[in-house]
Amino acid sequence: MSSRRLLSGADRNRGRPSAASSSRAHREQVAELPAYEPPSFPLDTKARKALAELSTNRDTEKYAEHIEKSLRLLSDSVRDINDRYTERKNYIKGRQQKRGEGTQKTDRDRAEEKAALALKEEVPQLTEECESAVRRVIDLQVELEDGKTALRETIHRAESEDANATPRRGAQNDDEDDEMADGSPPQVTGAWRALQEAKKKMADDYATKTMYERYALNNDYIGFKKLAHDAMYGTDGKPLPDPSRWFTQNGGHADEDDDEDLVIAEESVSINCPLSMRVMEDPYTCNKCKHTFDKASLRSFFGGRRVVKNCPQTGCGVEGLTLDDFSPDPIMLRKIKRAQADQVKADVDDDDEEENGEGDTSMGVTHEVNLKSERGRDRGRQLLEAIEDD
Repeated sequence: MSSRRLLSGADRNRGRPSAASSSRAHREQVAELPAYEPPSFPLDTKARKALAELSTNRDTEKYAEHIEKSLRLLSDSVRDINDRYTERKNYIKGRQQKRGEGTQKTDRDRAEEKAALALKEEVPQLTEECESAVRRVIDLQVELEDGKTALRETIHRAESEDANATPRRGAQNDDEDDEMADGSPPQVTGAWRALQEAKKKMADDYATKTMYERYALNNDYIGFKKLAHDAMYGTDGKPLPDPSRWFTQNGGHADEDDDEDLVIAEESVSINCPLSMRVMEDPYTCNKCKHTFDKASLRSFFGGRRVVKNCPQTGCGVEGLTLDDFSPDPIMLRKIKRAQADQVKADVDDDDEEENGEGDTSMGVTHEVNLKSERGRDRGRQLLEAIEDD
């Protein structure tokens, strides 16, 4: 029999380095790079063009798109979870009113009340997590924009170094002996080092800013705060605190309940467009004067994107506006929908009162309420107060 024998896969691989160890060894080998040496000559035109394209390539644009999408999804999430809690709370209140006194709660009632209490505990925490995530995403957005600015500064620096080196090279071509006489090589920082220095300077400047300067002046954060506040307090009409009160002096998140004396005055907002006098379907608000109009009415008023006119709101003195000065207002749209829903509910309640008006005057029910029903009703009231007590 031949001395050869079949080897299993495990036998054949025994003694060989595993894939993980090979990968680790490869990383260790790659990490052993020589020390960075700055270039001896500045970047030429082709190299500077390639460097400029880094800030506009597809990967950078895709990263910026992901940042914008993240901000939008976080805003939508905090809106949806608070809307869901408000809907549950109002639904339970409505069921208690319909159930009336002396009526025992069903298993469904108890389950829904338990779910609402769970939302009462979870929603504020989720809202805070979303807001913290928005701030982190804004930090990434600033880092991306600062990186683009650092690239432009690096390119400008390379252009200056190239311009300073060109006369030197021209003189050397005219007389080779000048190289020995001059002696000093051209001063070249190098693109990598120049870029790192520019990015570090911008990062240090951003780190010195207060929370108010980083976020309360950022349009994305302002939009998030407005949407979150409207979802939490829109039905109660509680005004949004002034941005200067969003953060404490030590950089923490301020409690809105402590800022009731320093808030933006709540206006009596009309849901009708000042131009058409009809309920706005697609509200757009001016970025300069904060007046709101329906999109269709604005287009008809301006007649074109480049047409310049004054604000159509009576008494407003803002001049030189174009269609580009108006943006969609999701908060106003929410207020319009709430007002319409409240009006529908009020109309239904009025109809019910008219139908039941005669019967209400002749009610002569006895007050024989059993003790179990009375206790159940009291627990229901306490539960509703706990849900509403934010």
